[in-house]
Amino acid sequence: MEGNFSARTILFLGAIIVASAIGSAIAPFLMQTAAGLLASSSPSCNVLDLQVYGNIVNTRADISVSDTLVLNDAAGTVLTPNYTVATDVEYGLKTAAENPDIKALVIDVDSYGGGSEAGQEIANAIRAFGKPSVAVIHGGGVSAGYLVAAAADRILALENSTVGSIGVTYSFLNQSEKNKKDGIVYEQLSSGPFKDTFSPDKPITDAERELIRRDLDILRKDFVARIAAYRRLPVEKVDALADGSTMLGAQALESGLIDGIGGSKEALAHLEETIGEPVSLCWQ
Repeated sequence: MEGNFSARTILFLGAIIVASAIGSAIAPFLMQTAAGLLASSSPSCNVLDLQVYGNIVNTRADISVSDTLVLNDAAGTVLTPNYTVATDVEYGLKTAAENPDIKALVIDVDSYGGGSEAGQEIANAIRAFGKPSVAVIHGGGVSAGYLVAAAADRILALENSTVGSIGVTYSFLNQSEKNKKDGIVYEQLSSGPFKDTFSPDKPITDAERELIRRDLDILRKDFVARIAAYRRLPVEKVDALADGSTMLGAQALESGLIDGIGGSKEALAHLEETIGEPVSLCWQ
């Protein structure tokens, strides 16, 4: 079972493109909305808009079949509402980094977390992008969603945006007591005492709990260290904030988790000043 930076899932009408027939040089830079697919209005766009929405997962294999949509078009385009797929993001960022026309990156974040590995993969890809970047936290940049935002050079959030939740969870439902009442017996037939850890049908043992706690501590320390490095904050300060709680925009600014109060307008104005030319967006 993978560690989650957050077990919460936000319902969002966005989607990540997971299959499409595309041919132009700017083709990978598309955005999606509930209304359909929109390509950049300009063939010479200079800023990539990366949308990190919903549950952050490693690969398309982590998406339930019931959560996919197939558009009725010739390409049979498949959409995955409520998900951001790390491998797709990595490919898009690598392609954009190699395009000399792309001068900067804006990251729109509205995510309450997901897999720890997926958040790290996207954050690594943002750090490796090598061009100016600004993240904008809209409704929420929480847990793995905050890690992704923190990888940018600068973070903006709205006054009422939800920010933070630095921490890790391995929590799960245990129905062993219900099974006992229902007369259901769990027969443990595994090759080792830890092979069926996290089974909801048996009580967790002290040894399993200790093993899980070990991994939680490792993941938490890694999360704290990454935020401290990205935000150029003392590890001790981030560690004190890493109780899993969230905060609103103004408090996040006071705590050093963001750089300013603002939204897309302010982010694009900052990038325009940084790259020294008007911003023309293209989307992934």
